[in-house]
Amino acid sequence: MGKTTTEGITTKKILTIAIPLILQQLSLQLQLWVDRAMLGHVDIRYFSAVGNAIVPYHAITAMILAVCSGTTILIAQSIGSGNKQDCQNYAECSYIGNAILPVIAFLWFFFGSEYVFKLIGVQSPILEYSASYMRILCFSLLILGPVTTSFSILQGIGITKVIMLSGIVSNILNIFLDWVLIFGNLGFPQMNIEGAAYASTISNFLASPIAIIYVLSHKNIPFKISIKKIFCFHWSLYKNVLKVGVPSGLEFFLWNIGNILVVSFLNKLDILATGIYTLLFSIQIVPLFIYMGFANAALTLVGHKTGEDNQKQAIGVGFKCLRISLVICAVIAAIYFTVPKLILRIFTNDASLIDYAASFLLIIPFIMFPAAVNNVIGRGIRGMGDTRWMLYSQIFGTCLVITLSYTLIFTAGLGLWGIFITLLIDETVRGIINFLRFWKGREFFFLKPFGKVTT
Repeated sequence: MGKTTTEGITTKKILTIAIPLILQQLSLQLQLWVDRAMLGHVDIRYFSAVGNAIVPYHAITAMILAVCSGTTILIAQSIGSGNKQDCQNYAECSYIGNAILPVIAFLWFFFGSEYVFKLIGVQSPILEYSASYMRILCFSLLILGPVTTSFSILQGIGITKVIMLSGIVSNILNIFLDWVLIFGNLGFPQMNIEGAAYASTISNFLASPIAIIYVLSHKNIPFKISIKKIFCFHWSLYKNVLKVGVPSGLEFFLWNIGNILVVSFLNKLDILATGIYTLLFSIQIVPLFIYMGFANAALTLVGHKTGEDNQKQAIGVGFKCLRISLVICAVIAAIYFTVPKLILRIFTNDASLIDYAASFLLIIPFIMFPAAVNNVIGRGIRGMGDTRWMLYSQIFGTCLVITLSYTLIFTAGLGLWGIFITLLIDETVRGIINFLRFWKGREFFFLKPFGKVTT
C-alpha cells in the first residue's frame, strides 16, 4: 500500500463512511426503544427502571468505546502515512488490551448493581427492577472488547458497512426475542423486564462474530492480522493506544458522570421526572446518532490527512462534515416542532405523560445545533491526535453541568427545565471553544499545534 494521495476528500467519500455508521447507531438505539416501548406498555415502572439502568451502563460502555478510539486514531494516521506494519501492530495488541476494562466492568455490575443504583438515588421497587435488568445485560460486556476493537480497526481503515451489518442483525434478533421473552410468546414464560435484558444480551452475542471474522480474514483489510500475535500481548505497543485513547475514555466517563448526577437530582425531585428525562434523552440522541456518523467520518478522514501531514485538508474535511450535519439537524428540528406528541406516542400511551413531556421536547432542537458543532469538531480534533484538549474541555463541561443544573433545579426552582437550560449553555460554550481550537490550532490559547501522534 503506497502513500495515500493528498487530493481533497469528496462528499461521496464522507457519506460512504458516515451512512453505515448512522444506520448502525440508529439500529442500536431502536433496540433500546423496542425494550422501553414494550416494557412501557406492560408496566410504567419498568419504563423508569430501564431508564435508570441505561445511564450507568452507558457511562461505562461509552468510556470503553472511547478508549478503543485510540486504536481507530492510530490506525487512521498509519493508513494516511502508508505504514501497514504499524496498522498491524496496533490492531493485534488492541484485542487483548481493549478487553480488560469490559471484564472489570462486568464484575462491577454483576456483583454491585444494587449499590450503583442506590448511589444515584433509585428507590424501591424501581431499584430492584433496575438491578435485575442490569445483572443480565452486563454479560454483553464480555464480548464488548473484541467487538469494539474490530469496529475500531474497520473505522480507522474507512470500512464501515460491516459495522452497520452487525448492528442491524443484532437489532432484528433483539426485536424478535423481545416479543418472545417479554410477553411470553412461542411457549416461553412471560419474563417482563428480565426478558428484555435476555433479548438484548443474546442478540449482542449472536451478532458479534460478524465484525471479528471480517477483520481477521477478509481480503479488504490492507494488512494481515496474526491470531497468534493477538495472544502474545505486547504492553509496550498497547501503551501507545492508551496514550491516545485514555483521555477520550476519561472525557466520556466525565460526561456520563455528569449525566448520572443529573439523574440523581431528578430522582430526588420526582420519579416521573427521571422517566421523562430519560425518554427525552432517548429522542434527543436520534439526531446525535445521525450527526455522529459524520463526526466519526471526520475522525477517520482527518486522521488520514493528519497521517499525510496535510493539516489544511484535515481542517477542510472536518468543516465539510460539520456543514452536512447542520443541514440534517435543521430537517430534524422541523419534525420535532411539527409533531412532538406523535413522536412521544411511540414510547407511551399515557396521555398525561405525553402532555407533560411535549413542551420539553420543543427545546431539544435548540440544543441540537451547538451539540452537533461540539461533537463533529471534537471528533476532528481527536483525529488530529489532540485527545487531551477534549478531556480538558469536558472537565470544564462536567463541572458546569453539575453546578448549574443543581442551582437551576433546586435553588431557582426550575425543576426539569433547569436540566435543559443547563445542556443548552454547556453545548454552546464548549461548541464555540472547540470550533476555535480546531480552526486556529496553535494560535488558540497558544497551545501546541496539531500533528501526527508521536509514539
